[in-house]
Amino acid sequence: MSKTAELGSAFWQRAARRKKWGLLALVVAAGLWIWLAYLLIVPYSVDGTHQCTALLFRDVNPSAQCLQTRTWWQMLGLLGAALPMSVVGAGLYVAGAVSQSLCYHLQELQYFEAREANMGSS
Repeated sequence: MSKTAELGSAFWQRAARRKKWGLLALVVAAGLWIWLAYLLIVPYSVDGTHQCTALLFRDVNPSAQCLQTRTWWQMLGLLGAALPMSVVGAGLYVAGAVSQSLCYHLQELQYFEAREANMGSS
């Protein structure tokens, strides 16, 4: 195997690995976003008896029991974890996809250059 083929193969593998890690990060971020949406949209009960409306659809003046049940730091922590994970995942996935496209393009160029060289020598 030539040095060029080895370098191309290594480049392709790194790009595929980067794309896989980006996809994994996006899946984790999606899970965090879904969990945050669940906490904001779904109604909940305080102690099994008192039902509270969802945080997004709650009145301006909720009852005192509903104010203390869901802590803001939990949702802020989910947002703080989901947002960077989404950005990193998207960046890795796009970088891997662009690298694979670039590698494929270079392989096509090499093929057509070799084909033209063979046709020119004939």
